[in-house]
Amino acid sequence: MDTAEVRRNLEQFTAATVRGRAVDSVVFSGVGAASRPDLPELCAYARARGVRRLTLHAGVEDLEGLVAGAIPVDTLVLPLQAGESGSNLASAARVLAAARAAGLSTVANTELSSGALPVLAGASRVARSQGVGGVTFTYPFPIEGGHAATAPPPARAVAALQRVVPGLAGAGVRVAIRGLPACLLGNLAAHAGKTGNRWYVDADHQGDKALLFFPDVV
Repeated sequence: MDTAEVRRNLEQFTAATVRGRAVDSVVFSGVGAASRPDLPELCAYARARGVRRLTLHAGVEDLEGLVAGAIPVDTLVLPLQAGESGSNLASAARVLAAARAAGLSTVANTELSSGALPVLAGASRVARSQGVGGVTFTYPFPIEGGHAATAPPPARAVAALQRVVPGLAGAGVRVAIRGLPACLLGNLAAHAGKTGNRWYVDADHQGDKALLFFPDVV
């Protein structure tokens, strides 16, 4: 989506319409979202439209040059990944430290790929040392031709989580587990992630064609 498209959608969804109440929380997400040169402009426009909470999901591709203090959002979500596909722990730790110094709320997201499971302890240590407010562990979504091949058996993923979640929770870090049903999590079921209804807008689903979680998407 280009700048004008994002602004049009912000204008529509921050206005009270027959579709429901005006939104007051916006999440910017997508490949390269944190590296967009128009991000400060879009954040300022959202604030002017009454948005009270702005969240940015950065990707691995954003980490190298990301200057956390220059991002005018409330919460920064960063990938914290280690495993067979490589590691971004050092880069993520740097950005997390800068974000905390800038007063941003921080959340780490770790995908539960097969390669990541043996080294979850390392990712968890970084999360704790950098004082993140929360950690989300995400089981790979079964998209054909996508990440399905990287998904370990659920039981193996749960066993790996059993080794790191108690320590995180004990340190006061909020833990959410997404993509695995609570009935498989045993004593970790209280950490099963829940997603509230929200509008999903992308290049193919804008304005009146936006999708609503959950009825239209899941």
